[in-house]
Amino acid sequence: MKYLSLAFILAATPTLAMAHEGHGGVGLFHHLMDLAPAIVLVAIVAFIYWKRSK
Repeated sequence: MKYLSLAFILAATPTLAMAHEGHGGVGLFHHLMDLAPAIVLVAIVAFIYWKRSK
């Protein structure tokens, strides 16, 4: 449960930052499409590591 709480806190962190000039979005989620491939890659690697460690 400790790690799950930490994961939720880290996932919510980008919403604390305001978007820079030229964007209408709040937070860093206006860059989600730029970051999506990296996020998916990290999730896949973490899942494989988790499955192998069991």
